[in-house]
Amino acid sequence: MEASALVAGVVHQIFRSYLRGNICIAFPDGQKLVLENNDGYVVPDLFVLCDRSKYKRDGVYGAPDLVVEVISPKTRKYDRGDKKDLYQHAGVGEYWLVEPDGRSIEIYLLKDGSYALDGVYRIPDENEDPEDIENEPKEFRAHLFNDLVVSLDDVFENVVLAWN
Repeated sequence: MEASALVAGVVHQIFRSYLRGNICIAFPDGQKLVLENNDGYVVPDLFVLCDRSKYKRDGVYGAPDLVVEVISPKTRKYDRGDKKDLYQHAGVGEYWLVEPDGRSIEIYLLKDGSYALDGVYRIPDENEDPEDIENEPKEFRAHLFNDLVVSLDDVFENVVLAWN
């Protein structure tokens, strides 16, 4: 199994567990998302929708509140380029780029119609300066849900196991 699939599953489980009993829904890979500015549709690795009126029998119509794309070598350029632009233009408020190979998560927030990088969270390489490793945050809070704490060790646990 590819590292990107392992990580996408973990991230979905984090949101699914957190959102249990909440009006918001976490949709895993495979769900059709039709954005208002697009004639076709996209299939994000994960997205969170809080406006249930956008959820129809054959897909979700309109911008979700948060989108997560897990980058693989095949999707890197598309996720960082055209897809990011598409989500920005559609008004997706929070966009995460998760990179299993680099064990990092970039978080972009929509501000005045454009994405601004809010933070990069990563598990440092063992060869880095020990002081730098010690200063790296090991968790972060999702902006959409400020009481949801995401642990990098949890997100990338299976990737580390797959590499050993």
